[in-house]
Amino acid sequence: MPEPIRPTGFLKSDFSAINAHVEGLINNEQQLSRVKKYRADRIKVINFGMALMFLGGFFILLAIANNRHKAPSIEIVEKPVYIDKPVYYSVKVPDANLSQVIEKPIYITKTIKVPIQITKKEGVSQEFTFFNTKEINKGGVMNVVVGASYASVNSPYPEKQWCYARSLKSISNNTSPHLDLGEKKGVAGVVYNKLTRSDASAFGATKYTLEALKRHCEFFPAISPVQTEPGGQDGDLESRFPSSPPASIGKSGTGFYINKIGYVVTNNHVVDGCSSIWVNHDKKDIPAIIIKNDKTLDIAVIKADIRTNFYAEFANKIRTGEDVMALGFPLGDKLGDEIKATKGNISAVSGVRDNKNYLQFTAPIQAGNSGGPLLNESGLVVGINTAKLIGEDYQNVNFAINGNLAQKFLGENGINFQAGKHNNILKSADLVDIGKKFTVKVLCSR
Repeated sequence: MPEPIRPTGFLKSDFSAINAHVEGLINNEQQLSRVKKYRADRIKVINFGMALMFLGGFFILLAIANNRHKAPSIEIVEKPVYIDKPVYYSVKVPDANLSQVIEKPIYITKTIKVPIQITKKEGVSQEFTFFNTKEINKGGVMNVVVGASYASVNSPYPEKQWCYARSLKSISNNTSPHLDLGEKKGVAGVVYNKLTRSDASAFGATKYTLEALKRHCEFFPAISPVQTEPGGQDGDLESRFPSSPPASIGKSGTGFYINKIGYVVTNNHVVDGCSSIWVNHDKKDIPAIIIKNDKTLDIAVIKADIRTNFYAEFANKIRTGEDVMALGFPLGDKLGDEIKATKGNISAVSGVRDNKNYLQFTAPIQAGNSGGPLLNESGLVVGINTAKLIGEDYQNVNFAINGNLAQKFLGENGINFQAGKHNNILKSADLVDIGKKFTVKVLCSR
């Protein structure tokens, strides 16, 4: 039997480096695994936080919607807002294209009066009353009231008027002192009541305060409550017209119709001091009376006893340099009864010493042209012929009342007139044909 082989020695291997390397790899894998797990957990936390934020926002919106649903509804109503229409006056502005002055139109507030309608019933008085109230609200006084009683709409003046004051003092829930200040019967003068200290004590004010209230008693004018014709303040016009043509004429001028009911515009100096006034048109003498006049502006409005379908219209703008034509009856009968026309242009929109009431133009005029229309190329009135400068140094220096000022005067006095638009340019002969239909000779009897 062979002998077993006996080992004679051992070889020892050192695996520490390998083991350290393996352990390092394992440790790195563990660290990487922890980093990945940290990142995953962080993403989960962020996602969870975002979910909570969205969820919170959703609940907030839900709460707002619920609150609005339960809130009372508010109805939005559009209400009209009323503002006063402004009145614009002429404003001169430079025009760069024309190198001249353009005068803008003015807008006039005109009062329109209409008849009062009263239902007629048998056995019922047709008398009616107007009241004007002036609010005081101090010194123990609430207001002052003026009443005017008319027998009918055709009454030429109030039959009776009275003025009284109401107190701020209360006697009971439905009663406050009432104090009569004065009265006016028919066209007679005002009679004021004598006030005493006992009156003042009962009223709740001083005697001095009550006496001062009388200045607030603005009684109605002695005119009819209805004006059937604009500008007329007397319903009985027929009785005021002269009855027969004048035996002799003291002076004459020119005028022009401005509405259908025979209102004529002229210069005040044409009709000033006349015992009677007549209008000559189409070889007919028509009686007339003065309705309104202004000596400062030198304008007058007369009413001729006629109705006409031909009347002038005013221009809505006036420009320096535009061509114009003056119509009238110069020098009375010396040049005949036919209307005379002269051409020129507006050289300035102001008169002597820069007076803005007047225009300066170059169309020649003579005595008798006063009050006649100054027309533009569309046949619209831009001015009222008034005067001329006389002397060797002055050639064709003539003046007219500014048409815008004339419109303002008419509007303020409630006199009806028309304004037109500057559209077509007419030939001179056509302007004369149009103008002679509404231009008249004004005759003054001394």
